Order: sequence, then structure tokens, then C-alpha cells
Amino acid sequence: MTMLLPQFKSLRVRFLFAALLWVSVATAVAGVVISYLYRSHLTDQFHNELDIHLVELIRLSETDDRGNPTLDRPLSDPRFQMENSGFYWQIERAGYQTLKSSTLGEQNLDGRFARGIQEKMDWADGPNGEVLMCGISAPSRTGGPALNFTIAVERRILDEAIAGFNRDLTVSLTVFALLMLAGATLQTIYGLRPAQRIADDIERLRRGDVPRLSSDAPAEFSGIVTRLNALLDNQSALVQRARVEAGNLAHGLRTPLALIADEAEQLARKGDDTAAAFIQAQCRKISRQVNYHMMRARAAGTRMTSFAAGIQTVVQNIVGAMRRLHASRNLSFVVDIPTGLTVNCDEGDLSEILSNLIDNACKWARTSIRIAARHGEDGIVIEVTDDGPGIADDMRDKVFDVGARLDEGKAGSGLGLAIARDLARLYGGDLELEKAFSGGLLARLRFPDVSAA
Repeated sequence: MTMLLPQFKSLRVRFLFAALLWVSVATAVAGVVISYLYRSHLTDQFHNELDIHLVELIRLSETDDRGNPTLDRPLSDPRFQMENSGFYWQIERAGYQTLKSSTLGEQNLDGRFARGIQEKMDWADGPNGEVLMCGISAPSRTGGPALNFTIAVERRILDEAIAGFNRDLTVSLTVFALLMLAGATLQTIYGLRPAQRIADDIERLRRGDVPRLSSDAPAEFSGIVTRLNALLDNQSALVQRARVEAGNLAHGLRTPLALIADEAEQLARKGDDTAAAFIQAQCRKISRQVNYHMMRARAAGTRMTSFAAGIQTVVQNIVGAMRRLHASRNLSFVVDIPTGLTVNCDEGDLSEILSNLIDNACKWARTSIRIAARHGEDGIVIEVTDDGPGIADDMRDKVFDVGARLDEGKAGSGLGLAIARDLARLYGGDLELEKAFSGGLLARLRFPDVSAA
């Protein structure tokens, strides 16, 4: 049965569809049952009324001096005198005139049901369609042939009454179904509100607004919330352990590297410059690789949890440090960042990325550096622009290689741009280099906009 139903992804739609289906089926079944019961009850009522009218007809009947049947007075139900009312009666006596209701006009009823002394009732053909007919034969009080009494009512009277009831029933059940659906809708909205609240908490967790999910959840969701919080705690513990192990590994590698570098210096003092230079170059290469992969490992660990870093605050701190570092050059810094603009990134990692980009811009800028951020079509865009010589088109991809440096005369390890791009990609973003309008370099950093997700 489940496989036959539509597989909606929304629980709210599923609940409402199930309510609509159930209310529709239940209302239809209730309508059929109630209509059947009403028809049965109304038919029995017509039978009883015909019995009463037949008894009244017999009691009011007499014969005149000629033996023709007569009535003391009209039947109490005025419908037997109203034209087109559908109510008829008839009294027959063999060899005498037939007495009948004015509603029959020139027509007669089929008196076959009035041939026996036992009352008989059934559907039969009438003057204007099918009728419910009741008949019986009773002896005359003056003797002679028996009187045959027949009384009938047209089926249309019953059908019209049932049709009217069904119309009212349809309206009533429709209103009832709509009220039930409205109630189901309110129940669904109210019942799923805790699920929406959990979804909102998860979104806040994803943005970094809260460290854990709120434990204030209904009993049905408490298991999910508890397990999610346990998972977050385990993640945090794993990240912390990974950071400690990364630090231990870095320390363990740097000490032997320092000893090897010292040994290279000893070789240089002994005159073996070629071997010393080779060892020192390899030590520097290993050191760069260690630093690079340690940085990647730390960022990969933090990416497992959610953060929200304010761009303006991070940039202002970096710019303040760069002003002091390059105070002798009187560089101009222009910062154009909206207040409150954040990215889903660890603040330390964002600081690492932007420090590399801004420091690189300061090294090559002639007079000014511009840092701007905005909401772009595909996320948050941060741009760092300098007015320096820029980078040739064929070199823009090569500068992202670990250890690549355009000018060995300038300080640096050749890791800055490589680390900046890799960190950005770990957070779902990217780093691109373009030629600025000023002729310098434009570093465009993109991050997903989690607030629009």
C-alpha cells in the first residue's frame, strides 16, 4: 500500500496528503452509509404511512343504496386531493362503480395487490411512473362482493426527498471535511513546529552562531538531538586531537631538520660548500612542505565544524599590523567592507588567508592597497587589489605551486598563495588572480553565502 502512495519529500505535504486522502475516503463512505440509512428509514416511513392511510381508507369506506363504494369524508392527508401530488387511492367492487381519488383523474390504479385478504405492498407501475403500492381486500359491512382497497404514492416523492437530503448531506459533509482538513493542517503545522525549530538550530549551527543543538526538544526528537550533539562533541574532540598530533608531528620533524641544517653549516665551514648547499636547499624544501601540510591539516579539521567570521574585523586587524610592518613605505589602505558581513570560515583560517593576500599585496604595491567585500551572485566575494607590477598571464597558475616565488630577493617562503587557495577551497570557496584596472594584481576570494542557503 505504501508503494502505491506518492513519495513526497516534505513531511508536511505527506501528512496533509494523508489527511486529505483519509478525510475524503471517510467522508465519502460516511455519505454513502448515511444516504443508504436515510433511504431505508424513509422507505419504511412511507410503508408505515401507506398502512395508516390504508386503514383510514377502509374505516371511512361505505356503500350507498346502489352498492357503490363511498367515503364518509376525505382522507385526512390533503395530498390525496392535490393535483400532481403523487398520492392516490382507489376502491373497487366487482360489478359496481370504482371510487378513486381526484389525483388519478381519468386513470386507474392496477388493483392486483387488492385481491387478497392479506395486505400486500410492493413497487408497481402507476399513472405517472413507478409507485409504491399497497392493497387489501375487505368484506363489505352490508354484504355482497368485497371491497378492494388500493393506495399508492409515486416513487418520485421518495426520490425527491432523498435527493434533497443528499444535497444537504453533501453540503454538510463538505463543510465537515473542510473543517477536518483545516484542523489537520493546523495540527500538522503545530506538530511539525519542533522539527522546524531543530532545522533552524542546525542552520544556526552551520553558520557558527551556536556550538550545539538545543536540548529543549519533544521526546520524539530528543534522541536525534542527543545523537547529533554527541556527534558534534566527538568531532570537536577529534579536531582537537588532530591539532595536537599535528603540532607534535611538526615539532618532531623540525628538531631533526634543525640538526641536519646545523650539520650542513658544519660542512660549509669545512669547505664542502656543494654538499652543504644541497642539504640546506632540501631542508628548506622539507620545511616548506611540513608547514604547508600542517596548515592544511589544521584547516581540514576545523572545516568539520561551523564558524562565522566577521570579514571587517579580521581585515582591520590585519591592516593595522601591515601599517606598522610597512610604516616606512607610507602605503595607503582603502577598506570597503559592509558592517556585519560574515563568511562560514574559522576566524583564524580567514585571517591566515587574508594575511597572505594582503601581505603579498603590500610587498608589491607602489602606493596603495584596496580591500573590498560584497555579496556576489555566487556567494561572498573579497577582493585585494594593489597597484604594483602585477603578474604575467602565464605565471598566475604557477604562483600557486608550493614554494614558488617570483622574486627571490623579497622575503617569503613561497607558501602564502598556495595555502590561501587551498584553505579557501577547503571551505567551499576559491581564489583567483586577475589583472587589476590599475595594472597591478587583483586577488579575488570567493566563499559560499550560507545565509542564502
